[in-house]
Parts: sequence; C-alpha cells; structure tokens
Amino acid sequence: MNKPSRQRDGVASGLLLPLHQTLLLRGLDANALLQRANISPQQLLDQRSRISQRDTIQFWRLADAACAHDPGLAVEIAGQFNLRALGLLGVAWLASTSLREATRRLVRYYDLVSSIAVLRVCIEGEGEQALTWLQYHASPGVLALTHDTWAGVVGAMCRHAYAGASGQSFTPAAVRVAHGRNAGTDLLATSLGCRVEPDADCTAVAFTAAQLDAPLPGGHPGMALNAEKILAATLSELDSGAIHHRVRAHLLNMLPSGHVSRAAVAARMHMTERTLQRRLEEEQFGFAELLQQTRLELAQNLLRDPEHDVQDVAFILGFAEISSFTRAFRRWTGAAPSTWREQVGAGMH
Repeated sequence: MNKPSRQRDGVASGLLLPLHQTLLLRGLDANALLQRANISPQQLLDQRSRISQRDTIQFWRLADAACAHDPGLAVEIAGQFNLRALGLLGVAWLASTSLREATRRLVRYYDLVSSIAVLRVCIEGEGEQALTWLQYHASPGVLALTHDTWAGVVGAMCRHAYAGASGQSFTPAAVRVAHGRNAGTDLLATSLGCRVEPDADCTAVAFTAAQLDAPLPGGHPGMALNAEKILAATLSELDSGAIHHRVRAHLLNMLPSGHVSRAAVAARMHMTERTLQRRLEEEQFGFAELLQQTRLELAQNLLRDPEHDVQDVAFILGFAEISSFTRAFRRWTGAAPSTWREQVGAGMH
C-alpha cells in the first residue's frame, strides 16, 4: 500500500514507553534491550524524541524474544498505555465530543506520532447493521505482537473516553488482526470483550454508529477544535520547504510537553544546532525569536476563544503553573492573559 507523501520516518518516543514499562515489570533489563536496538534510555524518556522506524521494530522484536513470545504480552503492554504518549493528539482525542470526532482526528494526524502504520476508516454494511472499521495498515516487518497491542490500545483509548459516562462503557463491535490465530488471540478477545477475527488483510477495530455518536463526558469542543488547529498547522508547516516553517511545526508539536530547546528541534530535523541556526539566519530568523513568536501567537489564538480558560491555555503551551504562564504572557504583551482577553473582547464589540 502506498503511504501518504507527508509520511515521516519515526515513532514518538512515548509510544514505546508501555513496552519498556512492561519489560521492567517482568524483571527484564529493558534498557539493555533498548541499547541493542540503538535506542538510548535517555532518548526514550525524552518526550520530544522520535525513534526511527527501523529501531522501533527491532526493539519490539528483541522484547518479544526476551519474553519468550508470551501470548499475554500484548494485553499487558496495552494496559500500560497513557494518552500523554500522543501529545497534543491525545488532548484532541480526550476533548472530542464523540468517538466519531476522535477517530477522525486520530486518522488525520497519526502521521505526527508514528510512521509504523497508516490509519484508515472503512464502512461495511448498511443501515443499522453497518460497522465502521478503524484500520491499521502496518509497514512490513511489524510483529503480530505489535498488531495485537495496537488493537488493545485503541480499546483502552475508547474506554478512557467513555469513562464517567452514565450507564455507558465501551466494548468494540469486533476486532480483526492481520496474522493467523495464535495463543494470544483468545487472550486479546477476552481483554477486549469481543470476537477477534484472524487472517485479516489489516488489523482493525469496529464501531457501531451508536458507539461513534454517543456524547463523551469529557468532551470540550473549544479545546478539541483549537488542538486540531495546532495539529493542522503542524502538518502544514512540516510540509513547507522553508526552514522556519518546519521549525515552527516542531515547536507547535513540542510545546505541550513543556520541554523545548534548539538542540531538541535540531535533532528532530536531523541536523546540528549550528546548521539549524545558520539556515534560520539565512531566512532572517533566530531560534529564540521564533520560539517566542510561536508561543505568543498560539497563546493569543487560544485566548480569543472563550471556551478556553487560562489554565487550558497554560497547559497547551506547556506551562506547569498558571503563574508561570501569566508572567511570560505579561512580558510578551504588557498585560496579564485575563486582562488581554478582556481588552480584545471589548475591542470586538
């Protein structure tokens, strides 16, 4: 299958943390396995990092062998998954008002967190019997273990989205896996609470229309739309040829983590800090200037939306405390965020 042209190599480091944590819980030397896959433990813990597809697949292979191909491994790994691994895409998922919105965003922006697979949506059947399948088209060499883990993670993400809904819980309508039946198939079915069909063309999780359209208790339309705007801008900037546009894209993607530096951006762009600085200067930009400009523009865009309180904005920009954000915003504009919002609002009337 041809992948979208914008596809970039690598996997967000946080997506490997559940596997790493599971190995540690089993008493295995997870860091030694990382290093054998050419991944440093520091790189894995750095939320700004992307691990190459080749090294990611190798780590999965080494982990599978170290666990003696235990059929229960996929379920354990999925149980360790945290939505923070998806960064801003995780924020968009949790803020979506329905699973239909959430899955659409996941499909559209999955490229920002992983090149291991392409996600697609397929509808089978008609009327009330129709099922919508979220499909996982994986790269060659991806293990059955990874396919099963992905299905388990999707189930966990949906259960998390449903958490707190009165009288509601989530169980997939069905699941397919792109490998033959093995000892883990029944364990996956038990974990997900539905049938798992082996030997499929691609791994996929099925939803009914009712599941996709049920209101989610954590839905926050304003935050979801603004998170999507940032994700869309990130894709657009990354696809631009200009270096400063690409740097802005990485900054937008990294800001929610709270850890942004020129070194980290240079590493993501596969160049040295000196090269990055030189190429920015050729376009008459400095890194510090670009970082402040990106933060300010993003903060102002978010504050213009009354759906967001100041705490939401501080979180999206990566500030641990509202007070830190307030001080920074006052340095940028001369006014506190709440005061600036009032002034802008008054000017619009």
